[in-house]
Amino acid sequence: MFISARERKMLQLLIDSNETVPIRELAKSLDVSERTIHRGLQGIEQILEVYGLLLQRQAGRGLVVKGDQASRKKLKEAIAAQGTIDYTPEERQVLILSKLLEANEPVKLFSLATELGVTVATISHDLDKMEEQVNEFQLELIRKRGYGVEVKGSESHIREAISLLIMKHMNELDFITLIRENVNDTSLDQVSEQLLGLVSRENISLIETTLASIRSSLHYDLTDHAYIGLVIHIALAIERLQQGEVIIMEAEYLRSLKDSKEFEMAAKVIEKLESTFEIDIPEDETGYITMHLMGAKIRYDTDAIIEDSSLSIAFKAKQLIEFVSKSTQQDLHQSNQLLNDLVVHLKPSVYRIQQQMDIQNPLTEQIEQDYPDLFQTVQSAVAQVFPGLVFPKEETAYIVMHFASAMLNMEGTRGLRVLVVCSSGMGTAKILAAKLQQQFYEIEEVDHRSLFDLEKLEHQQYDLTISTVPMREYTDSVLVNPMLPTKDIHKLQHVIRRVRMDQGMKRARPVSSVSFKRESMEDIQNSIASIQSYAETITEVMKHLAIMHTAAADKEKALLEACQRLKKHNVVYDAPEVVKALLKREKTGGLGIPETKLAIYHTKLREIAKPCFSLIHVEKAIEVQGMDGQSMESDSFIVMLAPDDLSVHGNEVLSYLSSLIVEDEESTKVLESHDEERMRIYFSNKLYQFLQDKLSN
Repeated sequence: MFISARERKMLQLLIDSNETVPIRELAKSLDVSERTIHRGLQGIEQILEVYGLLLQRQAGRGLVVKGDQASRKKLKEAIAAQGTIDYTPEERQVLILSKLLEANEPVKLFSLATELGVTVATISHDLDKMEEQVNEFQLELIRKRGYGVEVKGSESHIREAISLLIMKHMNELDFITLIRENVNDTSLDQVSEQLLGLVSRENISLIETTLASIRSSLHYDLTDHAYIGLVIHIALAIERLQQGEVIIMEAEYLRSLKDSKEFEMAAKVIEKLESTFEIDIPEDETGYITMHLMGAKIRYDTDAIIEDSSLSIAFKAKQLIEFVSKSTQQDLHQSNQLLNDLVVHLKPSVYRIQQQMDIQNPLTEQIEQDYPDLFQTVQSAVAQVFPGLVFPKEETAYIVMHFASAMLNMEGTRGLRVLVVCSSGMGTAKILAAKLQQQFYEIEEVDHRSLFDLEKLEHQQYDLTISTVPMREYTDSVLVNPMLPTKDIHKLQHVIRRVRMDQGMKRARPVSSVSFKRESMEDIQNSIASIQSYAETITEVMKHLAIMHTAAADKEKALLEACQRLKKHNVVYDAPEVVKALLKREKTGGLGIPETKLAIYHTKLREIAKPCFSLIHVEKAIEVQGMDGQSMESDSFIVMLAPDDLSVHGNEVLSYLSSLIVEDEESTKVLESHDEERMRIYFSNKLYQFLQDKLSN
């Protein structure tokens, strides 16, 4: 039985869902009218009937396929095994692009037309449509009569394009199953098969095994999406290296990556891969794997602020928070996590934007719909804070997620007041009301009424109206099934987020009673050890909270004088080496804090014996580069030093001090006052409060 491209697409959408699919969603997915969908239903019913499946039409709701999983699987396999496939234009264009990216020479249009079963004119029309997409990858589509067609561009952009095609058009679950079981799955469609053919399936399996062996060594988790992206990136790298294609990374940035933990981890991966595949892998590839690992962090790394290039990013993140706070009239500085999350996220993202590398975000459209006002605000914020960079919507959406999370988690006022409208009796309404309060902690109060009661109610007193029947008068009401299936829960999650964001509400979690929990001896010992580690670092820092005055006329002499003094107090082993590291750090980015006379010099080094936070005051201001890239005058150098082997808790203390300087205006005033006693009292109190917070957690 021949199945057309449109029928195949409709069948895939229907059999992949166990729930009702609205006609309008089918029409939108296929880019056709709802009338066209209705006209094609008879053919769909006939195909389903052959495989023992039934198409049910539910008035006002949509379509659902009824039948067991075995029958669904047989139909999927039959669709995939169909000899001559009538590809949709989108599928055909994906196949054309994948073939061009894989080829290292021009491809004749006639060859593409023959392979895809269409005319040369159709291929030419597809290429017209594809040109914009190719340009988005920073690649060029070259077409010449008698020459053929080819894609030209840098190796990094070609790899980015291939990775995106695979990630976008391959089902994640299918991909994980394939690489774990190393099997040939006949249920894969032709497009997926073609894309998977861009890399060796055997190589993918070996790479995944190698990565799995080091995954537990990471200090943070990788999402499945990030992990798959890393597997694909390395598989492409191996494939392209074996073909003689190499990638080049900017030397200065590669050097800056070498100090990170991720580079060390990436080097271990490369070492294993070189042994497995018996090839030499250039150091630039290690740099790109490092970037993937850095971009895949999903929770706060306590080392983030102290790392070499993070302070300038922290300054930018603070400016973003300030801009959004003023625009939304909400004090987002009170969110303890927001600054840290933005720093961890922006550090690799800014580099990717600078290098015009692709950024993927499958949730972009949904985020823009859920938070339209916040999305526009963040777009304006990044344009002002990063004037030289163009942030794509995908990256803006990620930043919006961080701000939305902070805003929705701020402690404060009441939750939502919801009106439930149901025509089938109070019993059903009560069940739905109970389900809503059980499912959504954001909902504080639920009132249920019949359709006949609506005229007597003040609709404005409710934040959200949820109904089990269509309501023409209330266009902002949400229509759901009384039993609240998964599909309706997802729908309500988006609506609730949008309502709370629009109204500036804050979540009020129900307070639960705290029960005493008996801790194991190991937990108690670990807790005591961590508090001791915090206390030891704080004690060392407080010992050396001081201001050193100098008449030195340049940075190097001022820093050397300070480090020699610190050596006498056994803080550093080798003063010249520490100064060398501080000045090297300055070359990678600005250290001056804009709108102040402060510059912050910081490093982690084995030549440093103890953690230290002190201030150098020079008699005559010296020119330095600011974190915003502009030159500025500085008469106060903050010196923050950390031993190479400082504990996680010790790093957290220094990270806290760094964030204070960036976040807290009072701290900059204290430092600029050059009043040593005031400085000691201020930072000692802040560190004591930090320790108190750790004790109470």
